[in-house]
Parts: sequence; C-alpha cells; structure tokens
Amino acid sequence: MNELIAINYENEKPTVNGRELHRALKTETPYHKWFSRMCEYGFTEGKSYWTILTNRSDGLPGKPRADHVLTIGMAKELCMLQRSEVGKRFRAYFIQCEEAWNSPEKIMERALQIAHQKAVEAEHRIFELSQNNAALEIALNQSLRYYTVAKYNNTFGKAWNLTQCQQIGKALSVYCRTRAIEIRYCETNDERFGTVNSYPITAWEEFLKGWSPQI
Repeated sequence: MNELIAINYENEKPTVNGRELHRALKTETPYHKWFSRMCEYGFTEGKSYWTILTNRSDGLPGKPRADHVLTIGMAKELCMLQRSEVGKRFRAYFIQCEEAWNSPEKIMERALQIAHQKAVEAEHRIFELSQNNAALEIALNQSLRYYTVAKYNNTFGKAWNLTQCQQIGKALSVYCRTRAIEIRYCETNDERFGTVNSYPITAWEEFLKGWSPQI
C-alpha cells in the first residue's frame, strides 16, 4: 500500500495532520476557514480532533498558528465531503489503513507492546520499592544500634572521664524512661559494673544535643 500521507501510529488511535490533509486534498480555501467550515458537520474537539499550536513556517511574525490532529475516521469524512476524485482516493487510502490497523496481526502486535510496556513499568516499580526498602532497612538498622556509655565514649572518641560517664548514664536513663524509649541490658567483662544499660543511637543523638556533662 503506497503512502499518500503520513499517518501517526504513536497515539492510542492513528491520526493525521489536518494541515497536511488540507494540502494533499488541494483545497483552495485557506486552511483556517476550511477547517472551521468542516467542523460545522459535527466533529467534536477532544474526540474527533485535537488542536495544537505550531511555529509559523511562513516566516510571518505573530502568534503560533493553530494546527490539528485528526482521527482517521474524521479524515475519511472530510475526504468524502470534498466531493472530488482526490478526496475519493484519500478516503479509500484511509479505509485501507484502518483495515490494516484493525487486522488480527496488528491487534496482537499492539497487545504485546502494551504487555511489554507494562512489564517494564512493573520492573521499574519493583526496583524503586527495593531501593526504598533498602533505604528503610538501613535507617532501621541505624536506629536499632545500641551503645553503652563506655562503648559510645570509645566509639565516637568523646574522652569522657569516669565521673562524666556516670552522670551521662543516669541522665540518659531518665531521658529514655520518660520517653518510653527501650533500654537494653548487657553484661560486661568488668566485675565492677556487671550488667549495664545500652541505649539506641537515636536516643543518644537527641539526648546529647542538650547535654553538657559536668567536669
């Protein structure tokens, strides 16, 4: 089938450019007047055609000119309304294009393309969810890290002396209990201390913002 005019198959339905069709039909009436008159036959914007604004190709200054994207159904009717041999030829061409578009092979091809696109979108969503889950897991792991006073002092190089560590331990215990923050207990290898409290890193961070140990 020889192509008489370019047809866009990228949309849900095949479409043709209104200004190109006007030119192909060799209509002498200026496009804007011709199209306005054709719309009087009951074509609906958003269903039969869509208006688009394009840069002027005639080099004249002013606002972008109005162009239109037409469904093949509307294009067929416009061709019939011309009552000319060229109109008949283009109408027959559009009918052939519609038949090819609605053939079982083309329908299956579109269905496979849609299924592939949906599979790709699903993969992207799964990847995003896995990334979000990974970030959440990291955040949870961060929040679930527990430190005794001695461990926090050594890990973060605070250089607190024994008196300061005791002050912090007492104050942090009160801080956590008044806020229903879980305190864990762990055994130490030092017989002087035995079981000591261990506090979550998030509690440490918030507590130390307003804490200044006494020397």
